[in-house]
This record gives sequence, structure tokens and C-alpha cells, in this order.
Amino acid sequence: MNLRVSRHLKRTNELSRARYFIINTVIGIIVAGSLFDIATRREHWPFSYYDLYSGASNEYSLTLLRLYGVTESETPGEFPLYSFRYIQPFDNARLRFALDTIDAGPNRYDRLSEALRDCLRRYEALRVSGRHDGPPLRGIRFYRVYWRLDPWARNLDFPDRKDLLFEISQSGKGRS
Repeated sequence: MNLRVSRHLKRTNELSRARYFIINTVIGIIVAGSLFDIATRREHWPFSYYDLYSGASNEYSLTLLRLYGVTESETPGEFPLYSFRYIQPFDNARLRFALDTIDAGPNRYDRLSEALRDCLRRYEALRVSGRHDGPPLRGIRFYRVYWRLDPWARNLDFPDRKDLLFEISQSGKGRS
């Protein structure tokens, strides 16, 4: 065999070993990161434990956490704040997840007060700047909302039950 060909093959084998090592290292990091997130039930991008698909339900019901804005009118009404235009830069799913984590964690009262006050300030800043046409708010209420599922979603805006978890007023006072 020619010496030149022999050197080329040796370099190719060394390169292949390097590629093999890099590929296996990347695969190992992905698997280890995913297993860590599964074990700790936490989410670190790009790893996730995919909680959405972790269970099956045999019931035709839905339970969600939802914010409602309390209007400033003479007879205060309330409406759900699930539209992105009201809660941006958050989306509905991530805001619910964050509020659920705060609600179950330590210092619940202080942390929920701060989080809902921030949501109220953001809502009002977006309203004043013309980014949405919602009414001025007197406060925000945080509910656990229950629906019996309707195949045509006719009850989307009318849950069967709402359990008040927390409330914040424009004055900044919170209430569990």
C-alpha cells in the first residue's frame, strides 16, 4: 500500500473517531438532560418532561386556573383575561403554569400579590397605550374554574363553577 494512501486512511479513521465521540457526547447530553427534567418534573429548554401527555382522563370535564379582570363600573363585572392582548408578553399556558407554581409554593400571599399586581399594571399600561380596548380595571381575581365539557364548546365562557383563590385590588391589597 502506498504511504500516501496509508496516511489518508489513518487521518480518516481519526476523524471518524472524533465524529463518533462528538455525536455520542451530544446524544448523551440530550438523554441526560431529558432524564433530569423527567425526574425533577421541571422544564429546562430544550428538555421537557412533556407533562401535557403524562396522563389520561376518563371524565368529560376540564379544570383550569384563570385570571378575571374586575371592572370599575358602578356594578363591577368581571371578564376572563385569557386573551394575549390583555396579558402580553405572557401567553395563557405559561401564565397559568407560573401562577399555579406560585399558588402551591412558599410565601404564597406575598408572591401572588406581587404577580397579580404586575398583571394589573401590565393590563392598564397596554390599555392606556391603545394596545387593547378593554375596560379600566378595579382589580384582578384568580380562580380555579371548572367546566363539564360540551362537544360544541357552547359553555366556553360560562364555567360550571369558579373557586376564588386570590384577589388583588387597584389599591394593591390582596385577599385569599
